[in-house]
Amino acid sequence: NEEDHTRLISMEKGGNMKRVFERFCTGLSLVEKEMKKMGKAYMWNQHLGYVLTCPSNLGTGLRAGVHVKLPKMSVHEKFDEVLEKMSLQKRGTGGVDTAAEGGIFDISNADRLGHSEVSLVQQVVDGVKLLVAMEKKLMAGESIDDLMPGQTSVEHETNV
Repeated sequence: NEEDHTRLISMEKGGNMKRVFERFCTGLSLVEKEMKKMGKAYMWNQHLGYVLTCPSNLGTGLRAGVHVKLPKMSVHEKFDEVLEKMSLQKRGTGGVDTAAEGGIFDISNADRLGHSEVSLVQQVVDGVKLLVAMEKKLMAGESIDDLMPGQTSVEHETNV
């Protein structure tokens, strides 16, 4: 009983996270509707959110992930720092504890607790957008210092 007993997954190729999230919400609503007909419900707590078997999923239980190819960024010395600053995590495309192959990673939100589902999806969208911008600069042989998360314009000016 280490892992959750039910997983609802919505995915598609492309990059339309809004459509994937809308489909996920629709599917979740339909499942909850059928559960209610049977007198059942997901375990939910005002303070903790959804209570799941896997403690890392406590809260929303939502892990929004994007498969993205980052061959240059993934070997950059600041890759893990960038992910941490954006509250993102990486894994191979085969799931938990799998290695990335060919520089392709599953990038997802590290947090589940204390944030809404919408904000978690937006966090992944913004984070992947930044990682892709960093990848493009690295592919062009350029520095990514100006794109590092958490920098203010004053900090950037003093680093020049």
